[in-house]
Amino acid sequence: MTRLPSDRLSRRTFVNLVGRAGGVGAAYGTLSAMGLLPVPEPYSGPPPLAPRGGGRGTKVAVIGAGVSGMVAALELSAADYEVRVFEAQDRPGGRIRTYRGGDTVAENDSAQRVTWDEDPTLYFNAGAARIPHHHAAILGYCRDLDVPLQVIVNDDRAAYLHDDEAFGGRPERGRRVVTDARGAVAELAAHALSGDLDHGLSEDDLARVREFLKSFGTLDENYRYRGSRDAGFAEPPGGPTPGRILEPLSLAEIAKGTTTSWYGLFAEDYDQQATVMEPVGGMDAVTRAFYRRTRRFITLNAQVTKLRRTGSGARVTWRDRVTRQTRSWEADHVIVTAALPVIDAIDNDFSAKVKWAVREGAKVYLPGVKIAFQATRRWWEEDHRIYGGISFTSRDITQMWYPSTGFHGRTGIVVGAYIWTFDTGRAFTAMTPAQRAAAAIADGEHLFPGYGGLVGRPVSVAWANMPFQGGAWAEWNEFPETRQEAYPVLLPPDGPYWFAGEHMSHINGWQEGSVRATHHVLDRIQQRVTAQSD
Repeated sequence: MTRLPSDRLSRRTFVNLVGRAGGVGAAYGTLSAMGLLPVPEPYSGPPPLAPRGGGRGTKVAVIGAGVSGMVAALELSAADYEVRVFEAQDRPGGRIRTYRGGDTVAENDSAQRVTWDEDPTLYFNAGAARIPHHHAAILGYCRDLDVPLQVIVNDDRAAYLHDDEAFGGRPERGRRVVTDARGAVAELAAHALSGDLDHGLSEDDLARVREFLKSFGTLDENYRYRGSRDAGFAEPPGGPTPGRILEPLSLAEIAKGTTTSWYGLFAEDYDQQATVMEPVGGMDAVTRAFYRRTRRFITLNAQVTKLRRTGSGARVTWRDRVTRQTRSWEADHVIVTAALPVIDAIDNDFSAKVKWAVREGAKVYLPGVKIAFQATRRWWEEDHRIYGGISFTSRDITQMWYPSTGFHGRTGIVVGAYIWTFDTGRAFTAMTPAQRAAAAIADGEHLFPGYGGLVGRPVSVAWANMPFQGGAWAEWNEFPETRQEAYPVLLPPDGPYWFAGEHMSHINGWQEGSVRATHHVLDRIQQRVTAQSD
């Protein structure tokens, strides 16, 4: 049993206990309440460019028409800047990509025709798929651009947790794992509070904490966890019958799993906490809304091939991928929003230090993979009472997502793999689409025996293999030295060149990061333009 120091219950020890019992969210809230964490400034909207003089007569070139590029076009044009956006693909949106029946997934070395039934609820968000409630910047644009939103069932405790190392390899309902882990940890914490303590916490405080743990962990009068109806029933209650709860899983058994501890905190993660949303009908509704307002500034199929300084500005040279013609445009500022692996391949005259930082940053992109199937029927609802949410597994597929739309319909799209680790991502990226599908079905059989007969018509997207992408997102956190050394080099402008996009934020992998990084650049461009006009 864990013993606390006999002479003192320190703030650190108390917060650790709260974290063990309540998860990251509880610990974070406790630290905030105790004044031990800084409170970030609230988001106040896009930078006010026009009220500070705007940019009439100032030309800005933007490389990339993802969210970052379209935000730049929207805000700059509204402030009288002359702006042009150059997008290498034949569509805007970057890594916002929603597939439906009739679409084609074009990777660098393969093409997959999407043969799903055509239905408004049958879509696959292959890239961005969620918008957390606190991502105020992208939500503000959804509101302003009339993008209707719907709630995603992000966390469903009826979904499964499967780990080869725990529970004999048997899938367990998420509610059972989370409830039993919480009860066991609450029991440990309650008994740890019985040691000799000074007045770091008063006796009344200690009594209240014990009662909190008793309620939180469903403990008995002796502060023991004996199981809870919240974990589910071996025999469900009926009309005249009370039912019989499941025997609790031991904490030692839960801890055997490589994924169980992470799963227990998933819904506590800051970016996963309810409420989580998506646009009605698919994430590409965001792209369409931005494009309606900015399409006159965007040139599609314009692959930038060269960047050269011209005095205080720069010349952008691009090749039309349809006509093969080469053209150029001179601008006072160039906002580079494309992914760093794409930028590294462009002939440029960045400073030597910035070239190095771009090259190093290009190495941190995660080779994320998603694989989706159309189901023969909605078996997750009919057979397992799963309505939306995510199952987790220690197998390579990592996650299985169930649709949050079309409940009780005839069919649906299941995301049968969401891979966001480097080694597994690289392995799946190297596979053919057919091999990916077969591997995903084999892993899915560990959660649902007979899974191969329940899904079909596979579609996979390996983001490291998608043209002009280079990966799913910049995973700086896996490369802390690169974040510390290369990332700061890209924050200030390199003459006329400014860098934006999710990789230039600390909200990586989210549209919010793209928007916030772009707002930062726009604000600094306006500062420079205003200073030059004074």
